[in-house]
Amino acid sequence: MRTLKRAVHLDFHTMPNVKDFAAHFDAGQFARTLKEARVEFINVFAKCNLGFAYYRTDIGIPYPYMKGDMLGEIVEECHKEGIGVAAYFNIGIDHEMARKRRDWCVLNKDGQVISGDRTGNFFRLMCLNSGYKDYMLGMIREVVERYPVDGVFLDCLVTNPCYGNECQEELQTCGKDPLDHHEVDLFTRQKVNDFCWEVKKITGDELLLLPNGLGHIHCDGLGSHIEIECLPGAWGYDYFAAQAAYSRTLGKQVLYMTGRFHASWGDFGGLKTKASLEYDCWDAIMNGITTSVGDHMHPRDGLDSSVYRRIGEVYRDIEAYEPWTEGAAAAAEIAVVLPPGSDLGANNPRFPKGQQVLYAAARMLGELKYGFNIVEERGDFSSYSVIILPDEVTVTPTLKEKLERHLAAGGSVISTGFSGLNPERTQFALEQWNMEYVGPDPRNASYFNMIEPSERFDSEFPYAVYKQGIQLRGKPGTVRLAADVDAYSNKMWDGFHGYYYTPPAAASGLDAAVQSGRIVQIGFQLFGGYGENAYPEYKYLLRHCLKKLLPDPLIKHEGIPSTARVTVTRKERLDILHVKATYPELRGRYNVIEEHNRLHDGIVYVKGTDVKAVYTAPDRTPVPFDIVDGYAKIRLPAVNGYLMTVIERSASM
Repeated sequence: MRTLKRAVHLDFHTMPNVKDFAAHFDAGQFARTLKEARVEFINVFAKCNLGFAYYRTDIGIPYPYMKGDMLGEIVEECHKEGIGVAAYFNIGIDHEMARKRRDWCVLNKDGQVISGDRTGNFFRLMCLNSGYKDYMLGMIREVVERYPVDGVFLDCLVTNPCYGNECQEELQTCGKDPLDHHEVDLFTRQKVNDFCWEVKKITGDELLLLPNGLGHIHCDGLGSHIEIECLPGAWGYDYFAAQAAYSRTLGKQVLYMTGRFHASWGDFGGLKTKASLEYDCWDAIMNGITTSVGDHMHPRDGLDSSVYRRIGEVYRDIEAYEPWTEGAAAAAEIAVVLPPGSDLGANNPRFPKGQQVLYAAARMLGELKYGFNIVEERGDFSSYSVIILPDEVTVTPTLKEKLERHLAAGGSVISTGFSGLNPERTQFALEQWNMEYVGPDPRNASYFNMIEPSERFDSEFPYAVYKQGIQLRGKPGTVRLAADVDAYSNKMWDGFHGYYYTPPAAASGLDAAVQSGRIVQIGFQLFGGYGENAYPEYKYLLRHCLKKLLPDPLIKHEGIPSTARVTVTRKERLDILHVKATYPELRGRYNVIEEHNRLHDGIVYVKGTDVKAVYTAPDRTPVPFDIVDGYAKIRLPAVNGYLMTVIERSASM
């Protein structure tokens, strides 16, 4: 199966009123434009979300003004240029077929087929527990059998619960309650999953298959690779880091599908700056991931030359880095455990359950310059020095066994909020937690005082707890890191006054953070609190704990601000050091990158002394270095946005 890199995801959702459809389109020029932009793979429309087909179909609804065979011509011309092609099918949305067959539509719990903004896309969805399933399987089979495509891309696999008669009857037959929203949701998700496995029978193992929106956690053995769809203007810049840290642990190729748009998909006049597109592509390669850029083709004119000049400018630079990025994997010494129920990878930018905690963890660790992955409890913990259980990770029997093995091997654990408790939340799950669980914290106003000396904290100042968790008390032999402090009262209404002002009163006698051997437990929800309030002291409390448990991390640094990111990827005998100085600025409702930030006089220490040479890439300019206390001390040259520095080692890592 081919390696995917420098890809384009091409939308082509075309309203039925374009009478001069494809008037200026030429498939040969289409392929040459991609080739000149250094594109090696493209997802190309077979059926759009309006429901129109762009190939000669005996099953679907051809676009009314299409002449010829657009998909067939594109596949032929792209293959001449060595460009791979996946056929795109929108599955969740099909407005033309929805008009003709209302019985194939999702019926929501209010009995509606249409709801929401009718000038958008998702106001009407299709049910895969109807004749629509066979209709779509027929179209996919038709394309795979007629055209030498390299893969199939299934889009908009949304799992909105369907309350249609067929779904309700089948649920009841299976002994489930058709009025239970959770059961209906699970049933709908299973039908979508079943459909994808039917598609897998058509594509086999020879073709690429991407079920977009289903969620990586539901795609074991199904999708051939992962594409992290994230238009930062719409999704936000915290989305990608967590998705990348999780996706790259799943053993598949991973692409970052960003877009050329300023706002969101279909933003024809929105062209992001070169600096912004570079930023996204740098994010990919510094996370050990390849790149894809989303576009939307004009229905009359074809590909926009301005768009592909910009993509080409960036992709030529990305191609120059490939001797060091191809086959490289992100170095990580910390594992953040996925909270149960987190649907990370489900392509939902609106932070469904558990995701905001993970985005906050990714931001905190990124700001602190630690290498990390996000792992499921069934994942392999053996390569990590520190395991982080963020806020809501109660300890199942599977996780308990892994944590015991990890601690026995000399590893460490940082646990926050309700994490570390047994699933019943009655006590800590492991005896190594030498602490008393007092109970869930009933307060909505409290504080903590640092007890241990710390360069960041004033021991006399009570720091706010913005998101309470549990109350705990260390037992003999533990180390008290932070004391718990009561407020005068909760925030409340007593019939006379609204208690908004709740200053600290006195120490409660409980602990806010305790260390027991190689375990640190923080009572409040550190990550959820940072995600909601971005209180820097939470990040520095995490750093304080990590310095105790991981005194010799892979990376140390001087003179590099929290807004910059520093990562290491590894390939054979190379450590590839990535430093990104540019960061987005909030302007109005959008985060914008208009020009690059510069970094001067930064110093990075990379662990290990077996260094043969250090140089910048791709120009191979030597960089002076010293060996200091087990680290290669590298004084960075000036960084204009991004810098790749390669460390050649005398032995493989």
